[in-house]
Amino acid sequence: MSSHVIRPVDDPQARVATDDAVRRAREALLTSEAVFTGIVSIASDAIISTDAAQIIIHFNQGAEEIFGYSADEVLGQPLDILIPDAFRQAHRRHVEEFGRSPVAARRMGERQEIAGRRKNGEVFPAEASISKLDINGVRIYTVVLRDITERKRMERAQRFLAEAGAILSESLDFDRTLESIARLAVPTLADWCVLYIRDGDAVQRLQFVHADPDKQAVVRRLQPWPLGGREPHPALRVIETGEPCFMPEVAADFIEAMSSDDEHLALLRELGINSALFVPLTARGETLGAIGCYLSGQARRYSADDLSLARDLAARAALALDNARLYREAQRAIEARDDVLAIVSHDLGNPLSAIRIGTSLLLRHLPREELGSAGVQHLEGIRQSVEQMERLIQNLLEVKRIEAGRVVLDRRAHRPAALAAAAVDSLSAVAASRNLTLENHVPENAPAVFVDRERVLQVFSNLIGNAIKFTPEGGRITVDAAVEGTELRVSVSDTGIGISEEHLPHIFDRFWQARRHRPEGHGIGLGLAIVKGIVEAHGGRIHVESRVGAGSTFSFTLPLATST
Repeated sequence: MSSHVIRPVDDPQARVATDDAVRRAREALLTSEAVFTGIVSIASDAIISTDAAQIIIHFNQGAEEIFGYSADEVLGQPLDILIPDAFRQAHRRHVEEFGRSPVAARRMGERQEIAGRRKNGEVFPAEASISKLDINGVRIYTVVLRDITERKRMERAQRFLAEAGAILSESLDFDRTLESIARLAVPTLADWCVLYIRDGDAVQRLQFVHADPDKQAVVRRLQPWPLGGREPHPALRVIETGEPCFMPEVAADFIEAMSSDDEHLALLRELGINSALFVPLTARGETLGAIGCYLSGQARRYSADDLSLARDLAARAALALDNARLYREAQRAIEARDDVLAIVSHDLGNPLSAIRIGTSLLLRHLPREELGSAGVQHLEGIRQSVEQMERLIQNLLEVKRIEAGRVVLDRRAHRPAALAAAAVDSLSAVAASRNLTLENHVPENAPAVFVDRERVLQVFSNLIGNAIKFTPEGGRITVDAAVEGTELRVSVSDTGIGISEEHLPHIFDRFWQARRHRPEGHGIGLGLAIVKGIVEAHGGRIHVESRVGAGSTFSFTLPLATST
């Protein structure tokens, strides 16, 4: 048997087709590599590859921008040059453990934050993912690293402002609010801080805080000197214009210009000012003052981010300061009112009592024929006027006690039907004189309430009295009650003129009725404020429903004796 070798036919066309396929494959590979290289080079994240010994073999443009090195400077260098000294040993150990693990990659967020080190020595926070790949027996690690300095700054700023808001809302005391503002600025924003507060046409330094306790007394020594020397103080310009003043670098001649004399200059030099910023405290369109923040250390200077954070703090601080100022003014007004009320109740109350007693004695003991009908009417009018003035004084004192939370209650179990009956009986004659029907529908078997009898009778008297005043002749006034859970809801309804919807939110305000829509001779608007105070002192609530021309219903709750 003969044998032969089969040789491939030399087909020129097939050879050309094969060469074209190889060429296209090479071109596609080169294109793919170019695309990959282009993507990697322009990525904003740092993409760094190392060999098994953690020697840098790839360093993209993002890495150059983040770390400050050029690729030529780091290629062939150990990865340690990009890691802070304190973390190098631990980082090398983590990479070696990852290399031995079966995990091919760890994404961002799967590991704790790390720290990077720039060429200038600055340490920054970062997040990183890492992967490993074996190519022809060669281990390659690739890290994608993201600089999160800005994100961390924003997180710290938001956390700081949230804490600032909580601290500033703790008190309405003006001086304590000032202290809180200054202590918030130090040390987060400043090495030392001064608050410049407008007081009329003048501006005063009212708070001084230094991060160094040993220099706290030094910064307080600034108090006696005027603001500014040869040049106006920046705080004055800020308060006048409402715009911040930003001084990243403070020159020596500026400090000299701000000083008033040699002693003042020596003090400013001792404190040190290398960088400064001033932000206005503006609330409701008014600039109340300014926060002055100073850096005295050599390493740090203020940036635009610091200015932004200071302005955010100032916005919250100004609102708190304005609230504290308004509260202080309100407290002063209340103190002035109480002083006047004390004088009125004593110096006016005693003569009124003498007049009332005198007129009562005249009416009781002098013969009517001596006085005559006109004299009797005059004396009766005097006595009624005196009694009205005494009630007014008592109402003012009652409001003062309610506002101060000093309402003293003598609470015992009382039957609601008996309380309502006593109130209705005392006002039935007044209602009858105006041709009004006054009815008590409180059930006799209604459970007892745990209340101060005299105070509750005062509530009934004020509500029924108001209903009588504002109900036209022929109308009806009804007192009713019903149990609701652990409370008794009592209602006083009338068919009177009603209250417009826009006025309902103000009906329990002090003096409101006296200011608006009140018929002559119908009091000064304290009755419903007193009613609300008494009801709330019992732990109850009061509510009104009304429609103009159809009447009103005032409802209030009282605790049941069985619930105490």
